Amino acid sequence: MKVYAFGLYVDSAAAAQALASFANQDLKTLQKDQGFYEALLKLQFPMSLRLVMTRNVDGETMASAFEEALKPRVERAAAEMSMPGGVEALQTFRGYFSVEEMTKGAELVFTCAHDTLYSNVKGDERPAIDSPTLCWALFDVYLGAKPISGNGKKTVIANFPALLHTGM
Repeated sequence: MKVYAFGLYVDSAAAAQALASFANQDLKTLQKDQGFYEALLKLQFPMSLRLVMTRNVDGETMASAFEEALKPRVERAAAEMSMPGGVEALQTFRGYFSVEEMTKGAELVFTCAHDTLYSNVKGDERPAIDSPTLCWALFDVYLGAKPISGNGKKTVIANFPALLHTGM
């Protein structure tokens, strides 16, 4: 059962510049191009994930689910990519879900810009977390080689061909 829907938002001008080498690819080609997703995961421009709850879920359940998805990625980033500090950042991030319940329709917005994660949980801005590791891990959950939703990964890039073609 789906717990939330998610979307990806980017700084379009910066994305068009950073991803210019993909400008002539159509959607089907981009969806199959792991190099494109790897370029997105370099986080060379501001990106946001917006999650909208499709049903009520206990806050602790959400915190545990994020930790379960993020912890192996944070550990991998430290071991294989020389990106330390993620474990501490993850502990801080986990605390952002200390709400009684994530209610249907509630929004969570996570933005990474300049290696800093900005979080808004149910309309409440949380302190920024300076962690390129956590930023990478969070977007890897959705855009990486083993995303939580393969169809979601393909769907969230639907507007990139037009964005890259027009540069807008």
